Amino acid sequence: MIIARSTILFTYYPQLAKLLTPVSHSELSTKSDGNSESKFYIFDVTNDFPIPQLGRGTILTGAESLQYIDTAIELWKRGLIDAIVTAPVSKSLIEKSGTRFSGHTEYFAEKIGEKNPVMMMFSEKYRVILCTTHLPVSKVENQLTIEKIVHTIVVGNNAIKAIDGIAPKVAVCGLDPHCGDDGAISTFDREITTRAVDEARKQKINVSGPYAADTLFMSPHWEKYDLVVAMYHDQGLIPFKMRAFDRGVNVTLGLSLIRTSVDHGTAFDIAGKQMANPTSMIEAISLAAKLATEK
Repeated sequence: MIIARSTILFTYYPQLAKLLTPVSHSELSTKSDGNSESKFYIFDVTNDFPIPQLGRGTILTGAESLQYIDTAIELWKRGLIDAIVTAPVSKSLIEKSGTRFSGHTEYFAEKIGEKNPVMMMFSEKYRVILCTTHLPVSKVENQLTIEKIVHTIVVGNNAIKAIDGIAPKVAVCGLDPHCGDDGAISTFDREITTRAVDEARKQKINVSGPYAADTLFMSPHWEKYDLVVAMYHDQGLIPFKMRAFDRGVNVTLGLSLIRTSVDHGTAFDIAGKQMANPTSMIEAISLAAKLATEK
């Protein structure tokens, strides 16, 4: 495992220094041949960024965060690493540092020149995949097409099948309240979502819906399915984080690159207070290793 060093890593966690072995570009190449002893290595990203105050993000910390992301992508492109696990970043500070950044999912896709990334939130018991990611609610419907919904269903089905080892049972949320009430509210789910589900079934996927999200995410309905397809960010992430926040993992799918992350933000308000729960990061690392092994 390769861990990128930040200027603040050992300031916050000096005990990590005892666990990590520094490694250079040339050394990393020899350790990536599959024959090296299993160890943790630290790859030092050279920079001159100052150590910030605890809980005080700045434009410089935004630029620094982006440098680590870009370095990880470069290591992956060179074949030196098999997967990337990211920590939370401040999108706002990255943007203020001069780079457009709506989220890791979209940024990774753009940097490696691939399209149609998909965001999935994963835990052992609850899984949600999103048809759209970081969009204003006002723009969601215009971004949803039959093809996009089918793509999300297929990508999610394949991912859960790889992780669980069996074909999953998939449920699809409607976009509108009560799935449009058969046209009384809207015809979108009747004309678009239903047709997407039918198309996915033709690909031998065990998928059903659309279902009204306000009841699908209730117990015991959610537990009947291995994966739920949500139409937009908050529709899926609010119930997921209420049920699986501590053990949740953010997974980027639909790309050749394997990337996982924690399911929470930067939490500047608790920085340095010894209150952070590392479980989500542990789960993210474990899942990345599993996906890399099975690829």
